[in-house]
Amino acid sequence: MLKRYMVVMTATLSLGGCLGVQVNSQERSFFTALDDLNMQIELNARLIGESGALFANVNSTVIEGRIHVSGTVPSPDQRILVTRIAWSIPRVTEVVNDIEVTIATGLADTAIDRWITAQVRSLILSDISVRDSNYTIDTESAVVYIHGIAQDHAELERVLVHARSVSQAKRVVNYALLKDDPRRFSAAAQRVAVTQQ
Repeated sequence: MLKRYMVVMTATLSLGGCLGVQVNSQERSFFTALDDLNMQIELNARLIGESGALFANVNSTVIEGRIHVSGTVPSPDQRILVTRIAWSIPRVTEVVNDIEVTIATGLADTAIDRWITAQVRSLILSDISVRDSNYTIDTESAVVYIHGIAQDHAELERVLVHARSVSQAKRVVNYALLKDDPRRFSAAAQRVAVTQQ
């Protein structure tokens, strides 16, 4: 069991980046980001426990208890299964499932997705008007998913314009919330209530 947990944690950190580098300048508190990381590890462990192929074909992001999943699975039942697994994680407040039912993508498609993500990330990093550490970029089948917490409408619009400017991106889907979005505070209150029980 410990070995499986370590494998999942290593895979999660390698796919999601180093937590310590980004937490300090994020809108999320350190403990919220840590809680999200723990939820991500738990979700990945459950996906691996269900099927190594399922874990390999599903990408996930956790921001303030909201889970977004994307990727490809061969059947509608597996798409529903991923949603059920995500909802089974303690303290989840929302699950958004953008998984497509299709044949898994090949290495060339994966490389293109990573290149698109790198291009979007590069554009955001070079824009001094954007707090880049507040955003997570996922690309699946050339669809760019924007997650995170925007300082204001202007900043979010800049991020979306950067993402749309990458010619290989088929479309851009925004799941980022504004810093003062009421959903952030209601979700945080729910999580505190659950923790105190």
